[in-house]
Amino acid sequence: MLGSAALRRSAVRGAVAVVLAGSLAACGQENSAGGTSGGAAASGDTVKFMSIAAVGSALTNYPDVDAGAKAAVEAINKAGGINGKQISYQFCNTQGDANQAAACARKAQTEGVAAVVGEVDIYSSQSMPILEAAGIPNIGNLPAGGAIDYENPVSYPLHEGNYGAFTAAPYAFKAAGKKKMAVVALDFAATAAQVEIVNKAIAVSGMPTAGEVKIPAQGVTDYAPYAQQLKDLGVDSALVMLGPTGLQGMYKAVKGMALDVQLAGTVFSFGEAEAQAIGEAADGIWVLSPLPGIHDDQDAAVKQWNEQLTATGVADGDPGLRRAAGLNTWLAFQAAAAVAKTITGPVTAESMSAALKSAKDVDVAGLLTWSPAELGTAALGAFPRLPSSTYRVVTYEGGVQVDADQPEIEEPLTGVR
Repeated sequence: MLGSAALRRSAVRGAVAVVLAGSLAACGQENSAGGTSGGAAASGDTVKFMSIAAVGSALTNYPDVDAGAKAAVEAINKAGGINGKQISYQFCNTQGDANQAAACARKAQTEGVAAVVGEVDIYSSQSMPILEAAGIPNIGNLPAGGAIDYENPVSYPLHEGNYGAFTAAPYAFKAAGKKKMAVVALDFAATAAQVEIVNKAIAVSGMPTAGEVKIPAQGVTDYAPYAQQLKDLGVDSALVMLGPTGLQGMYKAVKGMALDVQLAGTVFSFGEAEAQAIGEAADGIWVLSPLPGIHDDQDAAVKQWNEQLTATGVADGDPGLRRAAGLNTWLAFQAAAAVAKTITGPVTAESMSAALKSAKDVDVAGLLTWSPAELGTAALGAFPRLPSSTYRVVTYEGGVQVDADQPEIEEPLTGVR
């Protein structure tokens, strides 16, 4: 497989994952607090990590990022931290605002963090240059903002993120026997660039397309006119590239008009919280994901993530905090800790950057084999920071995420790299 990350499934099913050096396997079952999950550590040397995401924004809302980070940090600290050093963790809320995203990046610089970990930021074009200038690596960031996510040298994602999800859709539609698709996209600069990539993938896949439906980035409350556009295009499938609120509105409008259109989006924008909010309108909708399903406890990493969330007080059925973006952040902390453990001496942005440039075959919770040293190489073509990934199709039944029983899509970016 092309690139520097591989999702490992069969090796971890039915067994407890060995996380990092094997010391974290039982941490998710412990209930007492350990170490520091926010602010400064109680004593001794610390390793400073920060997560960045929007919470409470109508455009993007990811409270699960902070929850996943806290679960990982608490477990890692309980298990002895990073070579005996506790993780000092901070979270910065971008509030879905470009200026605040930049402010969060500046805060990472002033706080002297060793890395930003598990970030979700659609305004990465504003925040990433600040991190780059400060020499702060961005580990496990979710590629969702723009070209900077797959080009910038401090970007170290674990998978292809939304780029893979969106380009996987035409292959999934074609495999399911669909005849003609459309793209429903936010009228937003970063999305426009993604649509260009999707259109190339559509051409490579051979899936017939009827074009694009554009939706304003703000101020839309009635999605029926856009559902009508889908009807007028005569399509039987559509990739919907909107934020959580827009996805809910569009899905309700399509179902309300009883259109026979298979809708698909990214799991990072539409989880169980969004599905439950619109009820039956979410049933049968596809979302594409590079990670196992959030209830797939046959995957030991997913089981451990869920256990560690429970240990930090997250309710078992909380759909807002048990989501794919939070799982990605949890995995990002496993990856960051694994790399940090290879460092002799202080763990700083400089030493983390050096370690990342030489790290290969990093075991990330028994789920991923990740080689950050290979990111940025010519083998990854037009997306040099996006490691090769495999995507699966999941859906919702009664607001619960389940497997859609569709073929997996291996490396959907291959044809456009």
